[in-house]
Parts: sequence; C-alpha cells; structure tokens
Amino acid sequence: MNSAHDRIDWSQLWYPGRKQPFSADELARAGSDGFSATLVAVSTMTFAIVAFLVLLIAPSSQTARLTGLLVAMAVLTHQAARWLWKNPWRRRLLLVTLGVSFVLGLLVGGIRVRTPDGETRNAAGLLLGVCGGVIPVLLWFLAVWRANQIESRLREQDEREKAIEMARRLAAAQVEPHFLFNTLASLQHWVQTKDDRAGPLLASLTGYLRATLPLFNRPLVAAGQELVAVRRYLEVMQSRLGGRLTFGVAVEAALEQALLPPGLLLTLVENAVLHGIEPQLAGGRVDVAARRDGAAVAFTVTDTGAGLAPGQAEGTGLANLRQSLQLAFGPAGTLTLAVPPEGGCRAEIRCPFRTEEPA
Repeated sequence: MNSAHDRIDWSQLWYPGRKQPFSADELARAGSDGFSATLVAVSTMTFAIVAFLVLLIAPSSQTARLTGLLVAMAVLTHQAARWLWKNPWRRRLLLVTLGVSFVLGLLVGGIRVRTPDGETRNAAGLLLGVCGGVIPVLLWFLAVWRANQIESRLREQDEREKAIEMARRLAAAQVEPHFLFNTLASLQHWVQTKDDRAGPLLASLTGYLRATLPLFNRPLVAAGQELVAVRRYLEVMQSRLGGRLTFGVAVEAALEQALLPPGLLLTLVENAVLHGIEPQLAGGRVDVAARRDGAAVAFTVTDTGAGLAPGQAEGTGLANLRQSLQLAFGPAGTLTLAVPPEGGCRAEIRCPFRTEEPA
C-alpha cells in the first residue's frame, strides 16, 4: 500500500501551501528568526530582473511612473511576505496573494483610468501582467521554503528529544544494577546472621531507590533531587565497606536548583567508589561539591582512591554521561577528568546554570 507521501496531492494545483497552520508551540520550538540572507538576496535579484525587463519594454516616457509603481509593489510584497513568514500555510498564502493582486490591480487600474494616454495604459497593463505573475510565485516559494524550514527544525527537535530520552534510559540502566545485587546479597546475609548492620543498610537502600526511581521521568532534574540519591548511595556503600569509605556532600542550597540531565552525579560518584575506593585496601574518601562561575555551574566529584591509570579508556557510563551533557547543553556542557596533587581523581561537570527547563 502506498503511503501518504507517495500519493499526489492534486489540491496543491489550485490551493497550494501547507494544509494546517503551525501551532504557537511549534513556532516557538522552531525559532522566530527573520528572513534568510540567501532568501532575501534571491528575491531581490528576481524582482530587480523583472523590474529591468518591464522598464526595458515599456515606453521611455513612462519610466519614472513605472519605477514608482515598482517601488510601491516591492514594499507591498515585502510587508505581505513578513506576515506570511510568521505562519506559512495555505489560507494565509491565499489571502496574501489575493490581497497583493487586488492592491496591484487598484494601482495599475487607477493609472489607466486617470491617464488617457494609450502608451501609459499599455505600460500599466504590461506591469500588471508581469508582476501579477511573478509576485504570487515569489510568495508561494517563500511559503514553501519557510514551511519546510519549520518542519525540518521540528524534526530535529523531535530527534534530539528522542536521543535525550534514550540517553536517560541508558543512564538509568547504568546507575542501578552495578551495586544493587551485591547490596541485596549483603543485606540477605546480614539478616540471616542477625547482624545489626542490616537495619541501617535496608533504610539506606530504600531511601536510594525512593530517590532514584523518579529521576529518570524527566529530561532535566534539579541537582538537589539527585544529591538525595547520591547521599543514599554513599550511605549504602559505607554500610558495606565500613571504615574504608568516608564521604562528604557540600553543595549550597542555591546551586541545588541547577538543572542537570538525571544520573550524571550518580554515575560519577559510582565510578569514584567502584574504581577509586574499592580497589584500595585502605579505602578512601569521596567528596561532592559545586561552585558558581558566572553564568555556569560546576559540580565536582573528588576521590582519594586509586586514581586514573595512564592511557585508561573511558567506560560506557562516562561516554553516556558526555552524550547526555551534549544533548542537553551542546558545547557548553563538558566533563573533565583530572588527577589532583594529592592523588585520586577529580571529575568535573560544567554547564549553564539553569533553574527552568527551556520552552
């Protein structure tokens, strides 16, 4: 069966243009930019060629009058094009075309009535015929070009949102399973042996799950919401590792309002524990902090663990993290890894400071 895209839409022959207007939300997502420089240049050259041909064919005695008419038509067409640019669909295109044609007819008809000279009437008729054919074509081209531009941007936005959703789901899959089963195994063992550590571990694990599960329902979450899950995760790991793990979370309340893709801080903290603290017999410390830097905010996760091995490749978790930052903030979202002078590893997320999701 042929799809709708494979069938010919014959209505475009007598009623051209996009069938439905763009909604206010769609226009806002596509951006309210002005005319393309290329479009302006092409339209100007086309109109200039038409004007040149009209003046070349018309009697020389009518050059001044026709030039004035051409300038008036150019201004009229420009204003009509600006209105059509705001929402290019078939009803607006029809109204603009009819309106321009009507005003054009009034201008030329007025000259023919007020000027009995035959050359003037013929020149006015020539101008009406040429411009009456060229201007609707220019407006149709403008409407089609603008509609395609908006539709293309909306498709890009949809793809971007799908990519963000996929990255979010991948982040969720990366964060939860790494330690969940080991924690449950420890909890089961402590319950069976009546170990006093079972109660606090169960409370921390429950708090972690309660804080983590809602995170991935939105593309961006407040850092403070994720920091609750970070604290619970560190409490769980501290219960399991005992004195081998200490930690601190020091983030000002104002910076907790910053929006981040979910799972970023959890991924960094998880990496710090798994690859920094656990491999060391003596353990170490993990610190989470944040600072404001102009219009940006930086979150750091520092550990005193084993540190980065020379030439060590990044894992899937960090790759997904970088992708999430790029999708959410573009080039302004960055992740850097460094080795502090005292050893260990410092991971820093830097992104624009936002407290409201973009429209």
